[in-house]
Amino acid sequence: MLFVWIAYLQVFVSSYRRQKRSNIQINRGAGFGLEARCLISNMSAEAIYIESIIATVETNEGRWSCPVTELLEGRSDLDLKTRQGPLQAGRFVDIGSFHSLIEPALQRSTGSRGGIASDDLKNLVFFKIKVIAVHGSEDLLAGATRRFDLIRQQDQLLVRGQTVGTHQIRSRRERQKLRNDVEADL
Repeated sequence: MLFVWIAYLQVFVSSYRRQKRSNIQINRGAGFGLEARCLISNMSAEAIYIESIIATVETNEGRWSCPVTELLEGRSDLDLKTRQGPLQAGRFVDIGSFHSLIEPALQRSTGSRGGIASDDLKNLVFFKIKVIAVHGSEDLLAGATRRFDLIRQQDQLLVRGQTVGTHQIRSRRERQKLRNDVEADL
């Protein structure tokens, strides 16, 4: 009888822990190229607050990261000026095209302030989106990353996720490092 109750308690505790975990999904929608939209979905049981979004690009010359939480273009509506904010459970937000997300990091790599040149896109190997969020009443930040490869087909760059799913940042050590990433975005 004791073993039955221990097994039942184990199932209950693991189910409770899985329910309290954050689950952030990063995906592509409305197309296959750089103009496709990047979607962030909150598949957690509770709401999250998106604190920061960081884009990392790797070209033939190196790797650069850049916070892309704030939009570069000047808009009057607060919802359109930032990608930061609350996201309810089971909802998603469109954070812009992949082109608009990788442009600041590519500009950082070339040191330019204008648009990115087509040569910069030809040198692009992959890019990665990292979402850092506050989840529930936890002290540590939650996060997720997804890497997207660029496939060159007939004068087009197609965006394809390297893996089927989004990597959830769950280990304590990785979650503590997220605070440094957020501080770089301040």
